Amino acid sequence: MSKKIEAWQKLDNAATIFPLMSGKRSQNNFRMQVTMTEEVDRAVLAKAVNAVLPRFPQYDVTLKGGFIWYRFERARTPVTVGDVNDWGMSPLPLFEKGARTFRFNTQGKDIYADFFHAMGDGAGTGEFLKAVVFEYLKEKGCPVQAEEKVITTDSAADPEESEDAFHRYYKPLPLKDLEIKSMQGSKAFHIEGTRYEDGGTECVQYTLPSHEVVALCHSLGCTVTEYLGAAFAMAVYDGMIAGKKKKTRAIQLFMPINLRRFFPSRTLKNFSLFSRVKIDTKTPPTMEGCIKAIHESLKRDTDKALLQRKICTTVRGEILGIMQMIPRALKRLVLNFSNLFFGKGKKTATFSNVGIVRLPESMRPYVANMHFSLWPNSNSPYTAVVVSVWDSLNITFNKSIKEDDIERALNLRFAADKLKYAFKSRLWAGIKRNKAGANTVK
Repeated sequence: MSKKIEAWQKLDNAATIFPLMSGKRSQNNFRMQVTMTEEVDRAVLAKAVNAVLPRFPQYDVTLKGGFIWYRFERARTPVTVGDVNDWGMSPLPLFEKGARTFRFNTQGKDIYADFFHAMGDGAGTGEFLKAVVFEYLKEKGCPVQAEEKVITTDSAADPEESEDAFHRYYKPLPLKDLEIKSMQGSKAFHIEGTRYEDGGTECVQYTLPSHEVVALCHSLGCTVTEYLGAAFAMAVYDGMIAGKKKKTRAIQLFMPINLRRFFPSRTLKNFSLFSRVKIDTKTPPTMEGCIKAIHESLKRDTDKALLQRKICTTVRGEILGIMQMIPRALKRLVLNFSNLFFGKGKKTATFSNVGIVRLPESMRPYVANMHFSLWPNSNSPYTAVVVSVWDSLNITFNKSIKEDDIERALNLRFAADKLKYAFKSRLWAGIKRNKAGANTVK
């Protein structure tokens, strides 16, 4: 039996800031793209999404503004699936009455799922997407088996899947022991360029053979995350900084950390922090130096005691007595969350390695590939996400500027390291309002 869907839900600790940082044009969203081996049947996909949702009650919601905080309320309408050409990467209608916090679109063989980050992180929403694709294949009559790798509709919802794991692992600490200063960070090199008109976004996708990348990393004595993060940092330097007389700040990459690795939890909500990797640009960096910097930063920032203090720091900010009294409408003014933790100048780009998506072997004939991506915003015009499935390692850049210096530098890096790769890009046009007030692609 499925868990009963409550009339309303609190946002988890990490999610509380996302509505405060989001508007009708700039939002904290991410996209998951699944490429099937055959054309996607939109009607069957809609049926699959609605069949799976009762098993994931924490996602069957709409965003509602309360007096103190935003909250989730139970959604009342079924999900429809659209054509991605009608939406591009336009913002979700989060603040419209009854609107959902995710969207499914299709085109040809591709399924596009867009999520508002307040729903959960990539690990949680990824389980939801896997369940939807699995149910879709079942509806199509494909002989697929879960093989203990997919949450199915005939399994009961686990209350732990809806827990706020930040609060579960919160322990009161003295103010002097909180990690306020280290989480604020310092100013970083900011990627600049010519913006696409009306909020347009270019999606650049690389696909490499996973076994070749792993073999190269073994030869270099580093992890895949360290190598690819270093390759991206070097591409930023070679493409945007090298040869320029103007002094620049350090390149700083935000690299998410999945806390489930260190604090056991089955939550499907947000449960991640980040490592801030700093690459000095006062002297030309090297690939070896970048790999070392990433290794040392991740080693430092995945220390369990440090992570515990950071969990306590983030929860402490939410539960302060004054925070429970300040009206939601004033929180944007009183607490400038975006400048404190994620503000302009505090990072160069986000670089995330989601890791391997483990699908049932029975789904291999029907699922060709997957790409995950983060949406860029005014503070960070470049994002990079890595995900692997089968023997494909996929890197997706979403960027809001036209210049391709970073990609050209990365191409040279892969060629020098004798890595084969496929490359494609697509421009998602900007959004304008039609006469009826609905979002349409320009």
